[in-house]
Amino acid sequence: MQVYRASFLAIILAATSLFSLNSFATSGKDNTHTLGERSIFSERAINERLAPSAKVCMEGDSACQGASTSTPAPTQIAAAQTPEQIYQTKCMACHATGAAGAPKVGDEAAWKARAEKGIDTLVKNAISGVNAMPPKGMCMDCSDADIKAVVEYMISQSVKK
Repeated sequence: MQVYRASFLAIILAATSLFSLNSFATSGKDNTHTLGERSIFSERAINERLAPSAKVCMEGDSACQGASTSTPAPTQIAAAQTPEQIYQTKCMACHATGAAGAPKVGDEAAWKARAEKGIDTLVKNAISGVNAMPPKGMCMDCSDADIKAVVEYMISQSVKK
């Protein structure tokens, strides 16, 4: 019985010590709010988390006095790329290796069969995606004209005239 009482007292002492240490460690962190307001579940803490992170200000709005009025820098327009450059950066991963069944550039038989369908069909498939190829081959910054130029480039590198 004595052993159980000693174990119970040791557990109570350890729990009390941990609680006291935790209270001591957190007591100096936030002295601007009352004890109830320090909780992450307090209304104040919840409102701080839900508050907007920014405010939209219109020019001349008196409520935004002192807000930064600088305009963001215009986005850089991507430099025009040649069909070969687009192929090298966007298409080569699949069309040089044949990944997921993509016709390899230089494989005349594979490209000749596709070229017989007509350039319009090839371009339409490249833009909307076909088989395992996602739309535009994941080149989302490529225009439809870019896709057509790249398809023509790959055909020119594969089919001998």
